[in-house]
Amino acid sequence: MLKILKEKKFKNAFRKMGGKAAGGSNSFSSRACATIEEGVSLGHIRVESPAITIGAHSYIRSGTKLSVISEIGRFCSIGSECTLGQEKHTHPTDWVSTHPFQYETGDLSYSPNLSWATVGHDVWIGHGATVLEGVEIGTGAIIATRAVVTKNVPPYAIVGGNPAKIIKYRHSSEVIERLLQSKWWNFDIEYLRSLPLNNAEQFLKAIDGSPSLPLGRYSRLRIANRRAQ
Repeated sequence: MLKILKEKKFKNAFRKMGGKAAGGSNSFSSRACATIEEGVSLGHIRVESPAITIGAHSYIRSGTKLSVISEIGRFCSIGSECTLGQEKHTHPTDWVSTHPFQYETGDLSYSPNLSWATVGHDVWIGHGATVLEGVEIGTGAIIATRAVVTKNVPPYAIVGGNPAKIIKYRHSSEVIERLLQSKWWNFDIEYLRSLPLNNAEQFLKAIDGSPSLPLGRYSRLRIANRRAQ
């Protein structure tokens, strides 16, 4: 009964912020610590990162694993069965063997150096994609289904393949620069909905002519030891 009440409290904490945590506290490993902004929806995922932030209104579909990754921006759309922050050096490659029998007991130890992956704002990651540790995914990028991303992805680039390569960009270089400078992901969501979101140039023209731009004020939920605070 106590466990059921604990899970209900955990999921309610997300609901109060307009989000969802389908997998409840079991989505988070015992060492995972996370800061979750308002409106975040999580499927049945696995969070292993000891320190990660997930920005407002981002969603992550079931089956995805967050490993060596420190940040996911706002308004991100992450598909199912993805791996973000895949470790590159889980086994030694310059020892006698790659097998962990060498350091599970005895005097030897193996602790690989880790570098954290990051995902910018408004990033769309397709089903089954893998992003390696240390990779930076720029704001506005699109990662194609089952892509394996081994290098940094520029803002608003569309990449695909194994290893992933740039296919094209979502907008012209001028529009990309203006979108990045606008930092539109910081605006109030209701204000954003009032703008011509289906046309980037008209959107930019609308905000350029606005005397004041209302910013979103998002509450945050902190998770540690599988507890929402």
